[in-house]
Amino acid sequence: MTFRKPYPAPPPSFSPFPQRFPRLLPVLAFLATISLACHAESSARTPSVDPKKNPSPAPGGWNLVWKELESLRQQKPIVPDEALQPGPPVQKGDTILFRFASEPGGKAVYLAGNFNGWAQNNQGRVSNPRFAMRPSGENLWYREENLHPGEIRYTYVVKTAAGDFQWLTDPHGKETDGENHSVFRPSPSSRQRKWPASNTGNYPTIPPDAVPRLSVRTEKVWVPVGKAHVLRISAPPGLTRDAAPLQLLVEEPTGKKVLSQTVEWDGNPLSLPLPPRKEEGALRARLVWGSPEDPRALGETVVSTLTRVVDDLRYGFFSDYRPGDHDYAGKADLLARLRINAVEFYDYFPGHGHYAPEEKEYKFEPFGIPISADVAREKMRAAGERGILSLAYVAAYAASESVYRRHPHPMTDEKGEPKIFNGEIMTEAEADRQKKPKWFWLMNVAGDSPWHTHILADFRRALDNDPGDQFSFDGFEIDSYGDNPDARFYAKDSRRNGDKLVDVLHDFVGQVRRVTREVKPHGLVSFNSVNEFGAERMKDVTDFQFLEIWRFYTDELEELVEICLRQREPGNQRVILKLYPADMQPKQASWPPGTLARILGATMTGAGSLMVVGEPDEKSHTMHGLNSLFYPDHTPLRAGNHELLEAYHRHDAMLYGITHGPEVVHVPLPIPFADGLTRTFASPGHQTLAVQILRLGPDRRWSADLPWPKPLESGALEIPLPGGVEPARIFFTSPDGTGYADPAPVTWKTKAGRLSLKLPPFCVHATLILEYAP
Repeated sequence: MTFRKPYPAPPPSFSPFPQRFPRLLPVLAFLATISLACHAESSARTPSVDPKKNPSPAPGGWNLVWKELESLRQQKPIVPDEALQPGPPVQKGDTILFRFASEPGGKAVYLAGNFNGWAQNNQGRVSNPRFAMRPSGENLWYREENLHPGEIRYTYVVKTAAGDFQWLTDPHGKETDGENHSVFRPSPSSRQRKWPASNTGNYPTIPPDAVPRLSVRTEKVWVPVGKAHVLRISAPPGLTRDAAPLQLLVEEPTGKKVLSQTVEWDGNPLSLPLPPRKEEGALRARLVWGSPEDPRALGETVVSTLTRVVDDLRYGFFSDYRPGDHDYAGKADLLARLRINAVEFYDYFPGHGHYAPEEKEYKFEPFGIPISADVAREKMRAAGERGILSLAYVAAYAASESVYRRHPHPMTDEKGEPKIFNGEIMTEAEADRQKKPKWFWLMNVAGDSPWHTHILADFRRALDNDPGDQFSFDGFEIDSYGDNPDARFYAKDSRRNGDKLVDVLHDFVGQVRRVTREVKPHGLVSFNSVNEFGAERMKDVTDFQFLEIWRFYTDELEELVEICLRQREPGNQRVILKLYPADMQPKQASWPPGTLARILGATMTGAGSLMVVGEPDEKSHTMHGLNSLFYPDHTPLRAGNHELLEAYHRHDAMLYGITHGPEVVHVPLPIPFADGLTRTFASPGHQTLAVQILRLGPDRRWSADLPWPKPLESGALEIPLPGGVEPARIFFTSPDGTGYADPAPVTWKTKAGRLSLKLPPFCVHATLILEYAP
């Protein structure tokens, strides 16, 4: 169990860095025109393609496009004209340009303010490159921010040649506050725009007069290349059981037919195998039972074939291991319906540092929470049968007291005082002085420590299949308490004493991954980079990036997009973000629908994924969402949010290899969107460009309490044509319940090397797919 207590935005003079508390016959050709959705949609709207308006692509095709994209990725950012001279902040729409002239000799300039936790300074030092301003000329610096239109207080922090940090007021600013911070007030017109709430405020649900839906699920959430998927199909109650044709069409996401089959079916549960695939990717499986003109029922699902599941990860959790009358297969089915393919087992152990228990019943130390190892193990078994990996939640450097007393090898402060954690990090002596509890001791994880030897052996037992241990996990999520980038590691008699903490942790995580691979070649390891702590350093020793983000670190949706983008580089790793509704202002117990969709859309726009739910209740068919950093605080999803999450996860899974994946690269193609932002991804394997579109509205904070919005009916884009090459086809798709769950073709016009089109209706998130000829 880990608690973290975020501090309020600190003054620039001092900032204690906060400690942080997923025989068949050909089917009729008409199937290709049927649009089915896994969630509530009334009728699909498919714009027709006019070949006269969309001429054949230019000679050269994808090769020319890719060549220019590679060049574009190497180009330096274009410096705005206004940044070539110092002056006060300049607002352009929702973007604010900060510019500053430093004295000669300045090594770096950082922008600190009430919008970024005063740049997370440590005793006045700012070292996180995320907050650095860019040079625009000799001693000139600039930074663009997309900020919520409220009062902005800021300061420029100059790192001098001598290594000192100077906090300076903007000499061109028009206003300061009582603490000598510069103040900028955005245009009031930004605040006057409204978020267009829908009539219900919730994600749209299926209309009562819709065609009945078949239950169509894959036996496993994903299968490796070369393995066959099996579809599990059942009819809803009340439908006739007379035999009728069940027609199946399997397609690529943009409609290319892969397989068409039919079989007589009487409506009883059916397992239908699909041929194994030699290549990875997602396919759509669509079914019609009965007459196509008047079907008894429709059904569909997305089937995922992957080389490595980690490249298409959707992450969930378990945190309740109390004995009871559980349907473990039912729990796993609820996770699989949301296409969650890995789950974290939170606080399943007797105590930190004891991750491979032999006993079957125990309590978590020090809080006395009862745990049944049988319950945890059965959850793991049922999840594995659906292809869902089980990762053990473990601490990077914590031990419960009973473990510490047997292995007294602590991490200390610079004076040699052992450090503990009780909601915040302090020395053992300080906890005694303040009469505060001591939950966990921070441990010496350096390679020359006896604790290092002990804990790696314990991790090995948590992975292996020894019948003497209770568990056999598929890897680890290694938790941390977060820290500032310059934090030092201290431990008596260690050769690493005085080294950077992040460097010591990097080597430790690398050893954990080595052990994991030895025991479970398919195993996964991640490290919780709280507010990006250690994220850059951990990329070569982790399988995916896992980041817990707090509002005081950033409250900007666009910054969530950028975190995903920069942390997936350079190897295009999967990025999982974790945020909490309890961190909203005012705090919430569960995500409001509009808020959840915008955060999901932001992570997907950055090629990442958001950890939202777990701990399924199979009796009430309810999923529970994370509320706070203490997972047992989870709460049932709000009305409509299950359908929302199912639609967004389907969208994400369907577009694997197009919007995310190891070969998919982000390209800085400038595509303005008046109602939000876009990011573009190139897939050489699919020969596509995918434009991810996120609608922001006037409030750009991820923490804003927003209902589900009305569809945007007037969206439009102008897209520069890389290499001057026109795409062969363009498709639009959105998970927002507006009729475009499946990619639908759209028309466009070209002029002067640019492509323009009107976007079909969507509410929060959409994807435009540009397909090119070879």
